Amino acid sequence: MRHQQYLRIVVSSSRTEYCEDICKKGFSLSDNNFGKYYENLHSLVLFSLEFLKLQVRLVKTGKYLYSSFKEVNRYVYNNPDRKLTGPWYMMALYFSQVFWVTHYNVNKFFLEEICKGNKEDGLILEAPSGTGLFISNFLSRNPSWYGTALDLSDSAIEFTRRMVDTFDISEQVGLCKHDFFKYVPSFKYDIVLCGEFLEHLEKPEVALDKLYSFVKDDGFVFLTVAVYASMIDHIYLYKSVEEVREQIKNVGFSIDKELVQNVFKNKGPEDSCTPINYSVIIRK
Repeated sequence: MRHQQYLRIVVSSSRTEYCEDICKKGFSLSDNNFGKYYENLHSLVLFSLEFLKLQVRLVKTGKYLYSSFKEVNRYVYNNPDRKLTGPWYMMALYFSQVFWVTHYNVNKFFLEEICKGNKEDGLILEAPSGTGLFISNFLSRNPSWYGTALDLSDSAIEFTRRMVDTFDISEQVGLCKHDFFKYVPSFKYDIVLCGEFLEHLEKPEVALDKLYSFVKDDGFVFLTVAVYASMIDHIYLYKSVEEVREQIKNVGFSIDKELVQNVFKNKGPEDSCTPINYSVIIRK
């Protein structure tokens, strides 16, 4: 009862069953422990504050804090003094799907455009899997499909495993701990999901080429990209959505549908040098 009352408070502004379901699953992912649940929610607060501080720095300097994976790996992922790594980081990302308006809208777009109207069965890949929320939402709504969740991070693979169990779709998905750039599947996928990955790379065009190789000729990729958004592990600085579009087209993809969201209300979705959340369906 206490949990239900808390959920009514935190999701009342959203007025959606989806948000309540995310919170309930978050409670399950917190081992049904209120203390751990509140700690995991607080990780999103810390995550959000860090973004705002780094965004101020970006506006002043015109560049991200780090420019190479070597730096990020040393000072972020393998920093023993940093709290927001591993499971904490994954929980912050998970709860952002409800409490960050842009992420909520991305999920709404995903549920409406990707999860509905598909053929009876098929193959889907999420790479990197991150929290595993996209592939879990898809497979739970398309029960005859089979999926692969690919990630190199132990924390991401473990979180995805727990996510899959929470959605009760473990028989529909295989977990694969593997380097994205070295992954060579023996078949191609009908759908490939790639959420907020390009900005974590030094050369995102190489990743786009790999995505092109993963998908069938009549398939598509669902891609999300953070533009000019200074999270601590972002490396490649996109200054506008148009830069992303150009890279997409340069590797041979065509753009089908888009959702372009400005984070700050005083800016527009096509403005440059302002944080933008870009979601797009791309085809060969």
